[in-house]
Amino acid sequence: MQEPQLVKKPLFSRSALTGLIAGFLVLSSALILSQILIGLPVDRRISLLTNQLMILSTVLPFLACVLGVPVSLLAMLFPKARYSALRALLVCLGGLVFLFAGMQARFVIRTKQFEQLADHSRPLISAIKRFEKDHSKPPTKLDELVPVYINEIPHTGMGAYPDYEYKLSTEAPGPDHLAAPWELSVDCPVGLLNWDVFYYLPTEKYPEHDYGGYIERIKNWAYVHE
Repeated sequence: MQEPQLVKKPLFSRSALTGLIAGFLVLSSALILSQILIGLPVDRRISLLTNQLMILSTVLPFLACVLGVPVSLLAMLFPKARYSALRALLVCLGGLVFLFAGMQARFVIRTKQFEQLADHSRPLISAIKRFEKDHSKPPTKLDELVPVYINEIPHTGMGAYPDYEYKLSTEAPGPDHLAAPWELSVDCPVGLLNWDVFYYLPTEKYPEHDYGGYIERIKNWAYVHE
């Protein structure tokens, strides 16, 4: 008598696997779209709010995946739970892979946006330097550049971070970032409790740490990761 063949049950059905991949793609796309939105010329409040909602929508799935990995590994020690634990482990690992890919893509896009901002700022920086050369001192405020050195004070071109900030140094020359006579900066927070800053010094020399964070050089500007 022929023994019945054991049919191995797949870990995931086709529909479940399709749903998982679609969900993972939505999570990673949310991170990418949140960063693309930063650079669009839309209202600052809408840009920042939508950006935060998109980022927050990935926080809970990310935490669930991180916590799910050790829990699943622990559950696999019990034979009766091993099958379900293996499925949960694969789901968590898949989620982490897609989320990590989304974070990396988001970082690449953000760097490119700030490279474009550095290029976009060249006319304004040139106007400040020409004023400084003609008057032997930098302007006390950007409005002094109009209309002789520049027609109008430009916006940054980034919806979430539309305005430049300009200030003179009030410190004696030293190792800190205010050793330069003036500074042009853009506040660029990533989250609600974040104070990242993108700034330019005419010396184009920057410390390794500033504003309470570490410095990343982007072209001739400095990005402070708070």
